[in-house]
Amino acid sequence: MTGSAEYVDFNEVRKAVIHYGVEALEKAKQLAKDDGIEAETRLIEITKINERVTEMISKEADDWPADLIVIGTHGRRGFNSLLMGSVAEGVMRIASKPVLMVRQQKKNA
Repeated sequence: MTGSAEYVDFNEVRKAVIHYGVEALEKAKQLAKDDGIEAETRLIEITKINERVTEMISKEADDWPADLIVIGTHGRRGFNSLLMGSVAEGVMRIASKPVLMVRQQKKNA
């Protein structure tokens, strides 16, 4: 079989994802600061294939130690929630800290 295959450099993808994550956290921290709230942020990187996002967030909150876990949610319900799963709901179920779920605001059309 002939043809050219595209090579995806995993390290470049990883760097881009980390960069985007850092930017998103900085933006969220600035929004909180603008409202007079002091916030700390931390980017969590999963490095093992068997690690679950929900468990990592809960563990990180315990290790930090955080007073409160604030997590965004899409607010899916019913069958969509069942199919998509919910990191926010999973964190709420296993976390030893209080969890504040913030629903995404709908943009005006």
